[in-house]
Amino acid sequence: MSQSATGQTAQPQGKREAPAGPEAQPAVRQRGQDWTLLKRFWAFARQDRRWLILGLLGLPAMTGAGLLQPWLIKVAIDGPIAASVTGAEVAGPWTLGTVAAVFLAAVVAEYGFRGLQLYALQKLGFRALGRLRRAIFVHVLGQGGRFFDTRTTGSLLTRTTTDVEALGEVLTFGIVGIVGDVIDIVAIIAVMVALDLKLTAMSMLVAPVIVLVVNFFRRQLRKYSNEIRRSMAQSSGYYQEALSGARIIQLHGRQQTTQDEYRELNYAYLHAYRISNIYDASLYAVMDGVASLCIALLIWYGGGRALQGAVTVGLLVAFIQYIQRLFIPIRELSAKVATIERALSALERIFGLLDVHEEVREGAFAPERVRGEIALEGVDFAYDGKNLVLRGVSLQVGPGQVLALVGPTGSGKTTVAKLLTHMYEPPDGRVKLDGVPVEQWQAAALRRAIGVVQQDVIEFSGSLYDNVDLGRGLGREHVARALNDACLGDVVERLGGIDAQLGEGMALSAGERQLLSVARILAADPAVVVLDEATASIDSLTEQKLQQAIERVLAGRTAVVVAHRLSTIRRADCIAVLRRGELVEKGTHDELMQNGGLYAELVASADRQGHLA
Repeated sequence: MSQSATGQTAQPQGKREAPAGPEAQPAVRQRGQDWTLLKRFWAFARQDRRWLILGLLGLPAMTGAGLLQPWLIKVAIDGPIAASVTGAEVAGPWTLGTVAAVFLAAVVAEYGFRGLQLYALQKLGFRALGRLRRAIFVHVLGQGGRFFDTRTTGSLLTRTTTDVEALGEVLTFGIVGIVGDVIDIVAIIAVMVALDLKLTAMSMLVAPVIVLVVNFFRRQLRKYSNEIRRSMAQSSGYYQEALSGARIIQLHGRQQTTQDEYRELNYAYLHAYRISNIYDASLYAVMDGVASLCIALLIWYGGGRALQGAVTVGLLVAFIQYIQRLFIPIRELSAKVATIERALSALERIFGLLDVHEEVREGAFAPERVRGEIALEGVDFAYDGKNLVLRGVSLQVGPGQVLALVGPTGSGKTTVAKLLTHMYEPPDGRVKLDGVPVEQWQAAALRRAIGVVQQDVIEFSGSLYDNVDLGRGLGREHVARALNDACLGDVVERLGGIDAQLGEGMALSAGERQLLSVARILAADPAVVVLDEATASIDSLTEQKLQQAIERVLAGRTAVVVAHRLSTIRRADCIAVLRRGELVEKGTHDELMQNGGLYAELVASADRQGHLA
């Protein structure tokens, strides 16, 4: 949670800085990168390319049906209508009824092929976006702890929601739509040239204006598309943090400050979106104005030629129709530029995330039996890569032994536990399990070998069984026994059995969630257990249950305990005392008390209930 939301120093209004590092605004995209981004995205769509081919095949038929309609109007005016005015006989097969029937058929064909194209492209789009979402999800879950230390949940959520949704417009109306627009423009100009070259040349006098207008608005829309995505990520991240820390915000009376800062972040998003919409709307308005100018020039020039008998009235009307049709794809093309720019900006951010590889190394070692021997050999570690939180720590824990880690807050106790579970990788030194460095273990095998009893326990939506099983396919009796051994039998009975749904008005208390974490470990039956036994947030009765459950967890297993209770510390086979990331003492309780060092000071200052400070 940011400082402002949690009751600490807030930044002055109007001066909230953009986040640094991974959340910073991306550099302006170069033109050559656009094609690279699209080629990378094609990898997610190529499996359904048959739908793309079907959509593309409908383009010529749709364009041809559209081009036929102005020509039919010309035929009707210069043929049956002109003959009826002059009293002459209609030459050829084109009667007014025939023209009307063919015109209707052309309209039906145009919109029929358009519907087929949209269906095919939407089918392609939804399937490709589904693959992309799954790829982002799998990629994020595969990252190490350092990845999540530098990114907010809100910004990661934005990648799979708004950024991916921006691509849906591209697949449905964007890239293939641009191809269709280009085909329409080329075909219309070709027909106009075939009908009358001079009228076509007069119509094309505005072409340089169109090029300048589209190029200007394209650059502006690209700029504000990037700003929209950046501000959206900031706003979503702050919102997620505020929800997570809602109780803290309320307790510290920070609601108004948090609301003000959230309003400021939303204003930045709104401002970028407003400017983008202004350019988008202006582009439409300018293009409509240019189209009207082109028609005015055509009427002035073509009307004069019609009066001279150089062109027919039907041809002039057909040209006006073609000009109106010509500016539809030009206007749509310029509008699709905004869609493409938003999508390319989203693609840049998505692939920027997928290009981050902060996974911890994984090997192939997966033994059938784990003894539980732990060793740390000269381990150094820094979360930010600079400030060491562990300095040359070396420890040995034999199979079935209990190692208690004690020391002042910030001494590195929890970091040792994280390195053992291979959530992070030390730059120097080795962390070994059964004599094999953890980076050489297969990740799944290491997770089976080491269980972690957490203090911040996540309660997933689903049944009690699901929350203990966690997708491992454990038997129902096995899970029920684990819940009972974790002293949750009364909770199971109260909720109505292991199929009781959590998250639907049946949330567990803080102490019950701690017991749930123990039940997960008992059900998994790992050889090594890592636990933080702090019990400050639970009542005394639940604490007694938790101690009983922990005793069952520790029985016969190697354990690394971030210890707070003197009773647990005294029974440990070895106590490691850390201070500022360094191992300053090691031994049994009696040995360390005789030494009269830091451990003796911590014990002397322990509170009345026997908890170390």
